[in-house]
Formats: sequence, structure tokens, C-alpha cells
Amino acid sequence: MFYIRTDGNSQIGAGHVMRCLSIAEALRDLGELVLFIIADEEPVKLIESRGFGYLVLHTDWRDMEAELQKLLAVISENEIESLLIDSYQITEKYMHTLMRYVKTAYLDDCGETVYPTDMLINYNIYAPEIDYKSMYQKKGITIPKLVLGIEYVPVRKEFGNIEYRVKELARDVLITTGGADMYNATEHILSKLLEKSDRNPFLRYRVVSGAYNEHIEKLRNIAKTNNNVYLYENVPDMWNLIKRCDIAISAAGSTMYELATIGVPTVCFYFVENQRQIAKACEVFAKNAGNYVLSSEQTVDKIVDYVWEYNHSYCDREIAYEKTQQMELENGVFRLAEELKNYGITAKPRETWEIS
Repeated sequence: MFYIRTDGNSQIGAGHVMRCLSIAEALRDLGELVLFIIADEEPVKLIESRGFGYLVLHTDWRDMEAELQKLLAVISENEIESLLIDSYQITEKYMHTLMRYVKTAYLDDCGETVYPTDMLINYNIYAPEIDYKSMYQKKGITIPKLVLGIEYVPVRKEFGNIEYRVKELARDVLITTGGADMYNATEHILSKLLEKSDRNPFLRYRVVSGAYNEHIEKLRNIAKTNNNVYLYENVPDMWNLIKRCDIAISAAGSTMYELATIGVPTVCFYFVENQRQIAKACEVFAKNAGNYVLSSEQTVDKIVDYVWEYNHSYCDREIAYEKTQQMELENGVFRLAEELKNYGITAKPRETWEIS
């Protein structure tokens, strides 16, 4: 049995849960049973939809140190030997405590600080450039096994089996901003594209709303009043939707790697620092419109301009497609699952202990 500790909700979105689900599916294909450990019940529907079980701690996802006693009880009761952790809320104390009893793997995005762990995973395109070894040495923490780079990107296997062709004429534009969209960027982007639709009245907008989008009613109303807007809620087979699109607009998260795996010419933007790093690194195959939070109007104007550039240039779209095909993204999730499986099997013994 393999255990994953992560969370998802309207504040942090669904990204952590979604990438962990991809990893869980790959582990399942390799013969492993997988169970999720979550702070509250918000991610339950997502986890159940992919056929996995879960344990709810009934704790505050924002205060992970406070959950330690409950989590350690779960570890003891279930005889857990290894644990994958995906959360921005961890602390050094949290990780150090867990390492006394289980073998840990930690999914990192930012590379800004380091924590005690047995394995550190950063699958982002910029990860190999981060000097993790020096960071660990400076903090006096044992250097873990480092699993870095896009050859480990956890894109679901379905994305790797799709034939994609760049069409002479672009018609379908995908818009996806993440699981929560707390800034309501989707409506802003879509409204501006519709406002400027005289540039190309033949474009169709296929809009994805995530599981925690609190602005869904506004998007439903736009879709009702515009016959070229199609709204998709909680899409179970994202690859089927992506492959139908000629241009994509996406927040710079894990979806960027899904788009690149298929080869869709993409315009990206970002909300937070780790997304900035992804957006910057992805400029080799995507157009980067900038920081939505710092300058929403300027960013949306750039998005609109970049969409028109792609729309009017088959050559630009073909070049973008060819650049994505030079990246080794297929089967990354299985390479990562193999690393985790091997690490779990060889888990070193921990302390013998009891919960008081």
C-alpha cells in the first residue's frame, strides 16, 4: 500500500490533488494499492472519481504541524512505511518528525528552501538548474535522493497516446485557469476575447471550469448568451478536449505539461512565484503574457494579442508544436512511479514507538 498526503480546496485549487492522482494511477498500473490522506473532505469527489480510497484527518490544511498527532496515529494503525507529501504548508519540524517513522518523498515546485526528506521530486522544466545540494548543505540537512526534471513530469498516460495535427485554420481556443480561479481570470479573459471578436468572428472558445471555481455561474451565463462559448465543468477526460483545440490559454501550472505533451500552441500567464518560473521556462514553446495578479489588464491584453498572432499564423503554431515534440514528456509519470515504488520497497526501518 502506498500513501499520499495532499489537499485541495477553493483556496489552493486542485493542482496538488490532480498531479497526485496522476502519480497514483501510474502506481496502480504498476501493481501498487494507493490511499490518499487528506485534511478535510473537500477533495473527496475528485479522489473518488478516479477510483481511490482516502482517510480524512479532520484537521486544518493550513496548519500541518497541528495534525502530526493524528497523522502519526494513522501511520501507526496502518503500518505505513512510506509517504508522498504534496503541500506548500509543510514545515521543517513536520518533515523531521515524519522522517523518524516513515520514509518520505516530497513534491517541490519552488526550490526556494529545503526540508528534511528521503526523496525530493521537482519535475519542472527549470528544476535541474536549482542547486539543491548546496541548499541542503547550507542548512546542515542530509541531501535526499533528487528526482529532477521533465522526464518525471506526472502527465496522465492518456496524454501520451494522442496524435495531434496543426490545422491550416485555427477555430477552437481552450481556456483553462486552474481548479479554483480565485481571481476570476477566466471571465476576464473570455470577456475581452469576445469584446475583440471582430478580429476573428469564427473562433470558438472552449472554457474549462475547475472543481473549486466559485465564479461558475458567471461563466454559465456567458455560455448561455454566446453561441461560440462552450463551458466544460469538472472534465474527466481533459485530453479529449485538448486535442480538439488549435490554441490554448492556460495558467502556468501542470496543465502546461499536458498541453505540451499533446503539442497545442499555448499562451500562458501566472498568478504566483512558482508559476512564474514555469511560465518563464516554457517560453521555449509558449507565449508568456505575464503576471495576472500584478497587472491583470495588461496581461489579458497580451493574451488577446498572442491569441490573434497564433490565429493568423499557421507557421507560428507549427513551430510551437515542433518545439513541444522535442521535449521528453511521454511516460514521465511512469518513470516517477518507478522511482517511488523502488524507494518504497527499499524503505529503511524507522524507530519503534507508540502513540501516548
